[in-house]
Amino acid sequence: MESNQQDPTPQGCFKIEELQTFQTFEGQILQDVYYYMWLNRQPEGEPSYRFIYYLELLFDSHESLLLTSGEDSDAIHVGHTEDLLGTAERLRELHGVITIQRVHAGNFPLWQPALVHPLEAIRLSKHESGLYLNDALLLDFGRQQVLVQLSARDGLELSVYEN
Repeated sequence: MESNQQDPTPQGCFKIEELQTFQTFEGQILQDVYYYMWLNRQPEGEPSYRFIYYLELLFDSHESLLLTSGEDSDAIHVGHTEDLLGTAERLRELHGVITIQRVHAGNFPLWQPALVHPLEAIRLSKHESGLYLNDALLLDFGRQQVLVQLSARDGLELSVYEN
């Protein structure tokens, strides 16, 4: 935790470790996609809603890239399995029911053109300091580009990016 306090990266930018993680996935072939949906239960009489809390991209190397909006939906971060499982367990204990569900998304129209194609690049917007903003990123699979951004309400929002 202390290293976070000394990290000079501005709050709205990706950390160096996250940028290095992105680079390790470039050139790898996308095999499958999963969403981890957070079911936000509301008081009786109000409609519940759900949002994408984590996005998991599985590659031919048998490694996965996890992207998350975090619990506060204030920035996109590279996620870790342990954090996802810990949050899911805390929520289950708090509410007495499963609140995070894994949904297979590889067969969704958004991802079909990207499957079995290499991730050519992860494109980012530059901050005025020369660092990279963490409010959105573009997954470039050549024939399909997927924009991952923070939702106006909660979680991640995914869409096809068209030039």
